[in-house]
This record gives sequence, structure tokens and C-alpha cells, in this order.
Amino acid sequence: MPQAIRLLIKELRLPFAILIIPGIVLALLLPYFPVDETRYLGVAWEMWNNHSFIVPLQNGLPYSHKPPLLFWLVNLDWLLLGVNEGTLRFIPLIFSLLNLTLVYRIALKLWDDRQVARYAAVILASMLSYLLWSSVIMFDVILAFWVLLAALAVISAAREHRFACYLQLGLAIGGGILTKGPVVLVYVLPAALLGFLWVPRERFSRKWYAWLGLSLLIGIGVVLFWLVPAALTGGETYRRAILWGQTVNRMANSFAHKRPLWWYLPWIPTLLMPWTLFPPAWRAWKRLSGDSGFRMVLIWGAGSLVIFSLLSGKQVHYLIPVLPTFSLLMAKSAAQEEGDVSRFRLPIAGLYLFLGAGMITASLIKHGTLLKHFDLTEIRIAAAGLIVVGGVLFMLRPRTMQALINQVAVSSLACCTLVIVGGDTMFQRYDLHPIAAAVRQKQAEGYQVLHAGKYHGQFHFMGRLSQPLVELPSRDQIRAYAATHDKIALITYEKDTVPVNPKDYYFLQPFRSKQAVMWTRDGIATFLGEAPDKKEPLETTETE
Repeated sequence: MPQAIRLLIKELRLPFAILIIPGIVLALLLPYFPVDETRYLGVAWEMWNNHSFIVPLQNGLPYSHKPPLLFWLVNLDWLLLGVNEGTLRFIPLIFSLLNLTLVYRIALKLWDDRQVARYAAVILASMLSYLLWSSVIMFDVILAFWVLLAALAVISAAREHRFACYLQLGLAIGGGILTKGPVVLVYVLPAALLGFLWVPRERFSRKWYAWLGLSLLIGIGVVLFWLVPAALTGGETYRRAILWGQTVNRMANSFAHKRPLWWYLPWIPTLLMPWTLFPPAWRAWKRLSGDSGFRMVLIWGAGSLVIFSLLSGKQVHYLIPVLPTFSLLMAKSAAQEEGDVSRFRLPIAGLYLFLGAGMITASLIKHGTLLKHFDLTEIRIAAAGLIVVGGVLFMLRPRTMQALINQVAVSSLACCTLVIVGGDTMFQRYDLHPIAAAVRQKQAEGYQVLHAGKYHGQFHFMGRLSQPLVELPSRDQIRAYAATHDKIALITYEKDTVPVNPKDYYFLQPFRSKQAVMWTRDGIATFLGEAPDKKEPLETTETE
């Protein structure tokens, strides 16, 4: 093994361990969560089952909401290891580990300081949001890989105008578009277009923008290798959706300000926990403003935040690819701290003590009714663990910044593990395997399975379904369908306080804070008779 790789592994042992340990636990213990994880696995399954590797499918129809890269990766996993569920969470985890390597390299490029680079990787790995998201079957951690690869290319291009740098930028843009669409440009373009604010004058010229244009063309060229055959084979509706809906329509609708401009601001401190409460991460920002690398990362992160704040389609996980910018800024700031650093552990120790005490209190109020879907024993074990973590962190007195950062990072790993322990019973209410198996059984018996309201494909992979469900948005449509078909079953989601007669359902299971019900024909009549005729759509959840 080359010396450079051995050194990199040695430097990143701790952040790698922080991500890998809960990643294994999540893969072994937790179900896939609806609606997002189950939807995307359902799309990948239908691609696999129907050998449709160019056009993604959902419920038997072309799926145009997302490009295919994540679905290809899932299918590659199945090609190599067979169709399974146990290894799929390792797909985003692998990208998350690669992201740590890229953050380390970016820090070295900007500041040529291994200590700062190591801090940046440790801080990113131990942000609780990034830590938990690193094993989730979604696009954001994978998208962060392409964003970081693009940022590294931009930084390299600012030092030396080599074609290889712009080729790397173009490939990263193409990979990002194939992952989640043109939104990758929101993360990439601010630092690239505003290069004159951070690139030294002697290295910046008008050719900078010409080279950026070339990179964009390379990125488009990468996407065309998929887009052209997909447009030709997916049909007219799919063609319009991927050529127009993914770009012009989404951007036009994104300025409707459905959520206020400031919506992301309260979320940022939460996403950065526990480092929000780490004073060295912020204390040196003002005096570092003259550092060109610091300015670059600040423009990169702030530019992305400003653009996303202007767009109406706001979701918390859109900020996951922005988190590396905060880790870089905080690492550079922490490295400036001198003198006694042990006092900086106290706010974070206090956080864990407060969370533990709060969970204990919640488990006692009205005999735990605030946590009625949780197992109170699990909650109290997790709470006790948090109190222990806070107490240990409080008692330790690290003498160096590196030791302090390592201790805070390990406390995040402990906190993440305790979250999994405390929520285990609640998390099982998200497991759709039982009802998905019931759907498959009824379809095998010749029944048409109906779904009230929007169906997100959540049963397809869990039940290995090969037939679509019939999606009926309103009660009138359900009634009309029931009047013309004999062998039918209907799935709805009812409040867990609503009693359901066992004679009226084929299957029932707890789901989230409700219950998922598969009604019999007589049960459908009961379901429809409990509410007046309504033509408006039934309640649904959509997070695309």
C-alpha cells in the first residue's frame, strides 16, 4: 500500500470509525423508512424486476422525479451480491466515507495544514445530522460527494489552469445531475462564479469563465449518455418531464416563496450539533476573513444557503451537502485557539445532561403519554446513557485541541447509538414488511389492491411486488371502482384511536402514529360510510 494512502487512513481512522459503527448498526437493526427510503428502493426494485435500466419506474409507470444514479447503484449492489436488503445502507455510507477524504484533501489544498484537515474530517463525521444521514437511502450524501469533487476541482484550477481540473469539474457536475438533477449547480456555482472574490489576482483572468463554460458542457455531455436513450424510450410524457419538468418548471415553481426566506436559519444550529455549542469553532471567524481559503469556503457555503433560501422547495436535507463547508470553517477556526481548551467541553457536556434529564422527565409525565409509541424502558436507558456521556465529558480535562475535538466527536458517536437504542420500538412502527407481504398475498390470489390517496411505491420492494397498486385519490373514485370490481382490497391509514372490526379487514398493523388497514369489500363499505362524499384528494404525504 502506498505511503500516502497509509498516512491518509491513519489520519482518518477516527472519523471513519464514527461513521462505520452506527452504519453497521443501522443496517442490521432499522427498517427502511417510508416514504422516502421505501419509495426509492421501490423504484430500484421495479427497474430490476422489469429490466428497465434506462427509465426508472414507479408503480408500473416511468418515474421522472429523480435521475437514475442512486437506482443504478442499488441495482449494481444486487447484481454483485444478489437481491438483498442488508447491504443497501452501505451505499450512502461508502460515499460518506469518500466525502471525509475529499474534505481532508480540500483542507490541505486550501491551507496546507494536516491538523486543520484532520479537524475538518472529524467535525463533519461527528455532526449528528451528517452521522445519521450517512446510512439513509437518499440522494444528499451522494450528491455531497459530487459537490466536494467539484469544489476540489475549482480550488485546483485556481492554482493551475490545467485541463484535468476542468475535466474533473465537468465530470462532477455530470455526476451531480445524474444524482439529483440540476440542483447540483446551486452548490457548485457560487464559489466558481465568484472566483474573483477569493482567487489571487495574479491567477485570475477572463479565461476563468470560458473554462467554467467548458466544464459545464462536459457535465451536460455526461448526462446526455443517459438522457438521450431515456428520452427516446420513455415515451412522450416522460420525455417532457425529464427535459422540461426537471429544469424550467421546477425552477419557475421554486420562486413562489411557499416557505419564508428565513426558514433554513433555525435549522442550521440543529444540523451542526454538537459543534454549534463549541466556542472555538466560531471564535476566530472574524480575524480569518483575510484568508483566501476561508473566503472561498464562506462564499461556497453562504452562496448555496442564499440560493436555497430564495427557492420555495425547502427541505432540511437539502442542506446536507452544505455541511462540509461548516466543517472546514470550524476546523480552521478551532486550529487558531491557544491556551487552556478544556473549558470548551462544558457546553456540550451540558447539552447531553440536559437531553438525558429531559427524556427522563418526558417518560414520567402522565406515565409517559408524551412518548406513547416508544418503549419507556428503552427511553430511560438512552436517557441514562446520555447523562453518563455528559458526565464523562464534564469530568475529562483535555490539554490539547486535538484531544478535545476527538472527545466531542466520540460523544457524538455515543449519542447516535443511544438514539437508535431509545427509538428502537418506535422505529419498528415504520416497518412495512408485514403489510407488504399481505399485499403480495392478495395480488397472488387475484385481488386488485387499491390505495387511498397518493401511493409512493412503499410496498413494492418490501413485498417484492410485480403488479401495480390501483391509486384512487378520492372517496368517490373508490366507491365507483368498488361498484365495478369484485375481488378488491383497499389500503388506508387510520388514527390509532379508531376501532376497526376484525371482520372488516384482511390485515392491520401499527404504522407511525396511525394504523395501516387493508379493508375487505365489506370493510370498504364501512370505510366509505363513515364520512360524507368528498371529491377532494385523501390525505397523503409527499416529500419529493
